[in-house]
Amino acid sequence: MQRIFGQFLVLAGLFFGTCFLLRTVDYRSFFRVEELTREAEHNLTELILDQLKKEGSECSSDSVLALVDSIKQRVCAANGIADSSITLHILVRDEVNAVALPDRHLVLYTAMIRYCNSPEELAGVLAHEISHIQHGHILKRLRREVGVSMLTALAGGEASGEIVRQTTRLLTSSAFDREMETDADNSAVHMMAKAGIDPVHFADLLFRLSQEKMNVPKRFEWISSHPNTQERCAKILKLRKQEAYMIRPILTAAQWTFLKKAIGTMRTEGS
Repeated sequence: MQRIFGQFLVLAGLFFGTCFLLRTVDYRSFFRVEELTREAEHNLTELILDQLKKEGSECSSDSVLALVDSIKQRVCAANGIADSSITLHILVRDEVNAVALPDRHLVLYTAMIRYCNSPEELAGVLAHEISHIQHGHILKRLRREVGVSMLTALAGGEASGEIVRQTTRLLTSSAFDREMETDADNSAVHMMAKAGIDPVHFADLLFRLSQEKMNVPKRFEWISSHPNTQERCAKILKLRKQEAYMIRPILTAAQWTFLKKAIGTMRTEGS
């Protein structure tokens, strides 16, 4: 009996010792997984951006880029996010849309800026997409819906143009799952409050989009990819009451007027 008990102790020791070693090994460094993932993200993002730019040119106005980027900087700085870690792109497109891409890129369509009634509403859009980036939602979603093998092929330039187009379409017009959207909404409310921006503006924008989407569905890609809008508005307003914040202006009235006027002159070719 003592011999059996001793063998049991030895086996138990080996089992728990092995588990401990497995938990302490840094497999990412050992197999260089992190480096490969970053390279793949970069390549994948370049492909998607190239596809998006075929459908709408990138805004070349330094003044417009600087004003919108200043809102992004405000949100990032207040929340301990390195502003330089997120690259902003503004595309001249007539769809009301914004999308987070792999490798921490954020794409905003000019129609979204035109649609916003205030810089605070625009801040809500940016905060929401930054939240998706911070939570790592984009790659999680792509791994689930496209598959690791296909992503590897895309990143290595081994997939067809049609696959690139379909992946781009997935990111720009298909919904995140409910859990991811809830996480992004919750974080966006907190980010806005920390930046001195009232989250009520984000709820206002979502509600207005949900109402108008029923009349002109093709234009409102962003709201189509963010379902359950009225329910989300209610949750945002509830979370807003739990936040303590001191409101501070984002842009001056003159800056916002200039931005809206500049964006208003930009149209997709042929529109």
